[in-house]
Amino acid sequence: MSALTRERRLLALPLGVCLLLAVGLLAAGVLGLLPQPTLVRAGFTLGGAVVAALLFVGSMGERQTVSRRLPPRLVTKGVLVLAGSGVIATALIGSRVIVFAVVLTLGLGLVALQLRAEPSVPAVLTQLGGLFLASRLGKYLTTDVYFGGTDTFAHVAAVDTLVRVRYWAAIPHGYDLYPVFHLLVGTVRYATGLQSYDALVLTGIGLFTLVVPLAYLLGRSVFGSRRLGLLAALSVTVLEFFSYHAVYFYPQALASILVLVALFVNSHLRYVADERAFRRLSVFVIGLVATMTITHHLTYLLFAVVAVAAVPVALARPYLFDEPQAHSYRWFRYRWLFPGVVGGVFLLAYWSYSPSLITVGIVQLTLGVLFDVAVAPAEQLYTYGATLPADTVGRAFEWLSTATGIYAVGLSSILLLAGYELIDHLGTYRRGFTLTVTGLGLSALLIPVPISIPQIERLKFVVTLVAIFPVAVGLGRVLSVDRRYAAAAVLLVAAMGGATGFTVLAADDVSGVYLDEPREQVSMSDDQYRAVGTTAAFIERSVEEPVATDKITNRAFETYRFNATARIQAEPGGLRTDAPFLVVRDSWTDHIVALGDAIRRGGLGRLAVGDDTFERTDTTVDKVYTNEHVRIYYSEDGHTGVYGANTTVTTPGG
Repeated sequence: MSALTRERRLLALPLGVCLLLAVGLLAAGVLGLLPQPTLVRAGFTLGGAVVAALLFVGSMGERQTVSRRLPPRLVTKGVLVLAGSGVIATALIGSRVIVFAVVLTLGLGLVALQLRAEPSVPAVLTQLGGLFLASRLGKYLTTDVYFGGTDTFAHVAAVDTLVRVRYWAAIPHGYDLYPVFHLLVGTVRYATGLQSYDALVLTGIGLFTLVVPLAYLLGRSVFGSRRLGLLAALSVTVLEFFSYHAVYFYPQALASILVLVALFVNSHLRYVADERAFRRLSVFVIGLVATMTITHHLTYLLFAVVAVAAVPVALARPYLFDEPQAHSYRWFRYRWLFPGVVGGVFLLAYWSYSPSLITVGIVQLTLGVLFDVAVAPAEQLYTYGATLPADTVGRAFEWLSTATGIYAVGLSSILLLAGYELIDHLGTYRRGFTLTVTGLGLSALLIPVPISIPQIERLKFVVTLVAIFPVAVGLGRVLSVDRRYAAAAVLLVAAMGGATGFTVLAADDVSGVYLDEPREQVSMSDDQYRAVGTTAAFIERSVEEPVATDKITNRAFETYRFNATARIQAEPGGLRTDAPFLVVRDSWTDHIVALGDAIRRGGLGRLAVGDDTFERTDTTVDKVYTNEHVRIYYSEDGHTGVYGANTTVTTPGG
């Protein structure tokens, strides 16, 4: 086959993908398979395909070597000054949006320019680490108390308990059997004198910043290439789950870092030639998997999905590279797989001794839905006097222009380019092929889809650990374009890197960054948090009967060593609880309010309450306690119909 014929056939691939997506979206619209706003938002796939096609064309042909143009020392100093200035400016003005939109975009643009040539490894890693650290510190400095999905409250309370009692059997929620996370954060608190919250968040930021050089070492080991190692490090800064969990740090986040360490050690085990080095690594990895087992077992059960997906890829590998069939099985030798085998034995043995309720609940619900013997709890939203924005075509187009939409276009284009690159230069990726293809296939889970799946974020985070490999390959193709397209390539990396810090996930504490719709509360001001604490103290002193409140307030109560045990239910007629005391917060009018844990206790509903409805109710009920942010309502016979006027019931996705 001539080079010209081959190029034409390759060119047909991205054009065919663009055409297929365009026809698919058009057909879905004509047939009414999706609502028009959803269809417009799904247009990010077509946008990503068009960007990928343009960059693929711009990188076809013989790859030119670009000489180094930017002095590494000077650029490193400039990027670090830029990152440090962003942190200082954020602390002074109390907002990070404009500051880090500029810092991340400029900083990652400079990194992209360096990666087009033969970059300095220390310089690029220092710049990437500095940018990642600065952006996460920006979030820490602009949110007094950030709690994300509320687990932070529980883990702060657990660390406080551990420090106070100094005996890990007292750690609540079953984490006395999985104490590594709390022992680590407790040690940081003891060594630094920080409060538990600050110790937890800063430990997460520090450890995830170290993931940047770890990803480089892992990428270099897996691919056998320094450049792909640097691109793997760049992948950490442009994948939103790393940015999110650096601040929303909890046991799965720590366990995921240990998974990356295990992948790095195991990749060395495959290629180490010295027997003594192999034995030392073997002893280390056995200790590592034992530590992993008592850190967060659910992470490794989820990572088993990745391992299972990798098996057929590994078996197909010899056929693609014209290797003897026996080579497909050498990757399954016990000599190299024993860390997984030993870890699996440890995990199953320990889990049988210490089962987790959340794991059991997730597994039971998943199997029940799959075999049609159960249904996922209905996630109904009750709006009491509140008017939520309608989902219109105009808002859908607006979503495409937000950081989340830009991120979705960028990620889809990079993943498509990774696929095109594998087809175009398959032999180049003989080493690292299994992890790259597995990551590419599973990365479809990271693309936003209009389907609500309970606890899917936990699986997405695990998938992100292997997504760094195809993203590195895709970024490599982006940055190998001809000099005529270099500006577009650098702009894509810079725009996606800047957008990553402000997606719905990574900037969930910043209202208005994406759209003007209320979301569940993820942070409190110091005043709000103290008000919850004084309320908890009042209840402890003065109240002996049951107390009911929403999920977030109760999690915050937990850090003050109090727990509201009564249930509260949202109904068409208003809120209902049998408890005589109902705790409400004025911030309910600004957010969607979750009332309980649907996985464990069934759908307890979510609500949005309007300002007028809240104030009207607040003036008509009996209150036994008020402060600036919290009220306690009292009724001897319980509460019925609270906020009940002007109710609208919505089932998301329905």
